[in-house]
Amino acid sequence: MDDKDKIEFLRSISLCQDMNEKEIKNIAEHCQLKKFSKKNIVFLEQDPGNMFYIIHSGKIKITKLNNDGDEVILSILGQGDYFGEMSLLDHNKRNANAIALDDLELLTIVRNEFLEVLHSNTNFTFNLLKTFAIRIRTTDIRVKSFFLDDAQQKVLMMLYDMSEKMGVRKGSHMVLKNMPNQTDLANLTGISRETLSRIIKKFEMNELIMRDGKDIIIPDYNEFVSRFINEE
Repeated sequence: MDDKDKIEFLRSISLCQDMNEKEIKNIAEHCQLKKFSKKNIVFLEQDPGNMFYIIHSGKIKITKLNNDGDEVILSILGQGDYFGEMSLLDHNKRNANAIALDDLELLTIVRNEFLEVLHSNTNFTFNLLKTFAIRIRTTDIRVKSFFLDDAQQKVLMMLYDMSEKMGVRKGSHMVLKNMPNQTDLANLTGISRETLSRIIKKFEMNELIMRDGKDIIIPDYNEFVSRFINEE
């Protein structure tokens, strides 16, 4: 990937919103492309934090192990998302694992260059702060869903969360492309895989969602939000 391709990609993501060409070019000059195969580890909890990551293609899961040694998925991130900044800011070690769900391409910025951009580019800093606010809101949604007794409502909240983070609007439709497998989605939702599978089939029968291979489509997203999310 040459600098021209980097600039074109960076121009399209929220991290570079409201930046001029000079600012985007400066960030592109700091970026190095790294590739990871599906299921490969990007970093582990307690690793030193020395890199900032922007997802160019593919998806990752951010995980921790609970007291029983079982994996708990904290978040699933896709193209245009970025991660790894916390350890660069607070000088602590990684507090979670990052694992490739697909073949993955990441644009990486080493710590000292990340801090240089942070200090010199106010739009970069402001966009990071906006991301922090969105992630806090997303955490609130997930905490709320875990306290729900209704597994169906948990799945609705998960679909809403995924839609807001990585969905693509096509008219009235919301398209969730290349979704993770049901085991990972069930883990993210806090229910069993069997329960998730049953609820997804029920949603399909009721035409609340449609499936096309690994894609999930919400036919009328505004109605979905109004009916199932805002009422909460």
